[in-house]
Amino acid sequence: MAEAAKPAGRSLNLAFFGWRVVLALALMRVIGGGVGLYGRGVFLLPMEEDLGVGRDSISLVFAVTGLQVGLFAPVAGMLAQRYGGRKLLLFGAFTAGLGYVALFWVNSLLALFIVFAALISLGFNWAIFQAPTAITNAWFSRRKALALSILSAGIGLGGLLIVPTLEALVRTNGWRATSVVAGVVIIIFGFAASAIVRNAPEERGLHPDGDAAPRRADPSATAQAAAGLTPRQAIRTPLYWLLLLGVVLWLSAYGSLGLHFIPILVSKGETTQTAAWFAGMYAISTFPMVLLIGWLADRFNGALVLAAFALSMAAASLALRLSEAPPGYALAVLLVSPVESVWPVFWAILGRAYGRRWFDTIRGWIYGMVLLGSGGWSYLPGLVFERTGSYDGWLTALVFLMLATSAVFLLASRFPVRAAPGR
Repeated sequence: MAEAAKPAGRSLNLAFFGWRVVLALALMRVIGGGVGLYGRGVFLLPMEEDLGVGRDSISLVFAVTGLQVGLFAPVAGMLAQRYGGRKLLLFGAFTAGLGYVALFWVNSLLALFIVFAALISLGFNWAIFQAPTAITNAWFSRRKALALSILSAGIGLGGLLIVPTLEALVRTNGWRATSVVAGVVIIIFGFAASAIVRNAPEERGLHPDGDAAPRRADPSATAQAAAGLTPRQAIRTPLYWLLLLGVVLWLSAYGSLGLHFIPILVSKGETTQTAAWFAGMYAISTFPMVLLIGWLADRFNGALVLAAFALSMAAASLALRLSEAPPGYALAVLLVSPVESVWPVFWAILGRAYGRRWFDTIRGWIYGMVLLGSGGWSYLPGLVFERTGSYDGWLTALVFLMLATSAVFLLASRFPVRAAPGR
């Protein structure tokens, strides 16, 4: 029997099954955020020592495979459009988990690249990012930014809970054994999440946000509302390209700080244990901030909200550049807390502007462009460090990049696209 629906309104319908879907997917992101995002820095230093390669070389592996994910992002969008995000999640989790297990046998930079290119990068991205976003967008309309923010908050929580555990496991058992454990956990949680979620509310006889269906629906209006804008129409709007540029610039901080935060602190004289502790602080600071920014984006212009918080990111880069002691690192952590917020607000703006019908395809294409445009950011900090012995030059550049990001989002807020009818 279908669950009882509530009339549309401003109050939250906490009994709505969509919130269970979001929590299941957020738990998947707890694992992904801890292992594949914030946890990458834990693996970076021992990999560098064990494989006998420079930091710029390993950073290049992450950068190149990031470009690969960008090239295949439209494919993921079309697969989600045709087969549903649930199957994409299951396939991605199994593939990524198998890749982490395979890291146990990696003994060269080439082997590391092959494992990431063939298994980890695509599988991880599809299971942790693409599939959960597609599914959550289908379940919500009025609460889209909040739901997507709860989803993203799982990443920060994963950094708090899992990064210190990973650091302890790597220190006591080595990075190879730890990668096997991580792979098995990813597979288990992927299967568990896919057993709970459904691709869209209609699969349970429901409507987005748990709202009741209109008593007298105009079939033509309903079809128009479901359709929204086509991909061809979307790419002709100014908002599409301004958001693309803004997100690419934002990822200059998101990608490089996520990978190099621990090495940055180690380069300033901190121990790996202390750096991992600050990385945990960095991760958990994003948890309340992403929820706050999602709440704000449901009430105000999302691009304007991102413009404001990009200034905080610029200040964080400056604080990390100038700091040489824990109090300064703590300030940088506080200021960098909006870093995860770009994704839920970005997807909420797209979902509202272009509608549900073609969202997965539009998301796949713009996501691919974002990744291709930002794929080199994680390589540049490692290159700067290898050439200068310091991250200071890169952190200085980030200050100006985030100021430019704020200006782009401010401009985007002045060129909105009409919402899909009936949203």
